Amino acid sequence: MDIFKWIERELKPKVCNSVEFFYDEMDSQSDYSLPIIYRPFDASKRSHWRDRGSLFDYLFSTEGEGKKLLDFGPGDGWPSLIVAPFVDEVVGVDGSPHRVEICTENAKHMGISNVKFIYVEPGTLLPFQDNSFDGVMAASSIEQTPDPKVTLQELYRVLRSGGHLRIGYEDLGRYRNGQEREAHLDKIDDHMCRLTLYDRHIDQEFARMYKIALSMSREEIIKFFSENGDSLSFDLITIPLLEKVCSTITETLLCSLTHPSGKTFVSWLKEVGFREVVPSHSGAWFAEQLFAQYSDEDRPRDIDAIDSILRPLVKIVVQMAAPISVNPMITAIK
Repeated sequence: MDIFKWIERELKPKVCNSVEFFYDEMDSQSDYSLPIIYRPFDASKRSHWRDRGSLFDYLFSTEGEGKKLLDFGPGDGWPSLIVAPFVDEVVGVDGSPHRVEICTENAKHMGISNVKFIYVEPGTLLPFQDNSFDGVMAASSIEQTPDPKVTLQELYRVLRSGGHLRIGYEDLGRYRNGQEREAHLDKIDDHMCRLTLYDRHIDQEFARMYKIALSMSREEIIKFFSENGDSLSFDLITIPLLEKVCSTITETLLCSLTHPSGKTFVSWLKEVGFREVVPSHSGAWFAEQLFAQYSDEDRPRDIDAIDSILRPLVKIVVQMAAPISVNPMITAIK
């Protein structure tokens, strides 16, 4: 029997949305790694250059300078809080009350006053009138909603005529040839751990995720499932071994998500009504490439110098069409 069928038959997982499955329990969605928001900017780190590239990507793709933007699914307050100094106002909406609380606290400690975050129950209509925003940012968040196409319809509704929507998304194609099924084991405390299993159906564009909480330590579980006791992979998770630990399982959750490919996103955006849909290169990707062109000695050392280089170049890059096969960002114009 397939292991996932066994889990559904024997463990009878509670069906939930991505908020309950992931986001409500995270104190930091980024593991406190975000520059500016959690850490001082470090010009020697590629990821920090990438973050500045993302900032200018969302700013220029939405044509948001001095305007009012919606951030759909801001996580830890990203990109809302890094875009805020360049715009008139940002409103972040999230389906997790805990994420809204975290975002609000981050804005407070950063002293940012032109951003607000509000809770919107997943799958419900946005609490805004038609044509409320000049631009919309959605950073890998649309595919986390119960119905991504309905979400696109709502984002279209609240965007003004001529406004730009900028989408980053997780295409399941990146998991092809070996990562369709994965297992991750996380420590809850010294006596409990959480096993998360991923079942990705790439061509069908959906994924099922199973979360199993066990009253055993992470080290005990790894030792139980793995001969060498060093790590845990999906291939080591078998029905007979799960049966042996059944008595320690305290909770099982199941979350199913639609993951549209870039091709599907483009099709849906046109169906929703956007008059122009353009897959284009990513400012984050470009910033990483530029970082690699500098030697450690020649690389700019402060954020203002880096911004002065990235700003005009990213403005051009995000307008450059990219093949949908490279999993680019997408800009849609109403």
